Amino acid sequence: MIVVGLTGGLATGKTQAARIFKKLGARIFDADEVARRLLRRGTPAYRGVVQIFGADYLGPKGDIDRAKLARRVFSSPKDLKKLNTLVHPGVIFECLQVIRRLKGRKGLLVLDVPLLFESHMERMADVTVVVKAKPATVYARTDKKGLSRKLARAIIASQWSLARKARLADHVLDNDGTPKELEQQVREVRERILRTRPEDLKRFYLNEGGK
Repeated sequence: MIVVGLTGGLATGKTQAARIFKKLGARIFDADEVARRLLRRGTPAYRGVVQIFGADYLGPKGDIDRAKLARRVFSSPKDLKKLNTLVHPGVIFECLQVIRRLKGRKGLLVLDVPLLFESHMERMADVTVVVKAKPATVYARTDKKGLSRKLARAIIASQWSLARKARLADHVLDNDGTPKELEQQVREVRERILRTRPEDLKRFYLNEGGK
């Protein structure tokens, strides 16, 4: 199994690229999905959010109001760090469990992680891929989703720049074009990864021993 660390920035198309990898047969670890599960009512992270931020950040049914919490944490680096401290350990633990479980299998395991480099989870990957797009493209997409420019800018500012991530990545996907163009790039990168010699991969210690 080759572990691929996939990341990008807000509205660059990382999730879209992950879907294409899945379509081509890859297994996907979705960090956002795990984070949402870790914040469900009754979990330790849920109780931590209530204790730190207060019951005002709960919806009518007692679930965390994710949109309201996002506005709070992305306007305050200290609060964002507190939230990440509650969630990231669980995400990392589950990622390690998936890697252990799939060790020795063939094919690709794609770690779809927004903060791959920021959280040092690239260390779990044999190869890294960054999806990038121009600011105009990003803001056009966030506008279409109804995300305010203020919040979009705050989210982007909280992450490493795309240029920094691209410099660190083994492969870069440019997603300013059509979905078809992105799919073609994903196919090409996938083939290059599968052709990579085992000795040229940054073998994670839990994933040693071949594909």
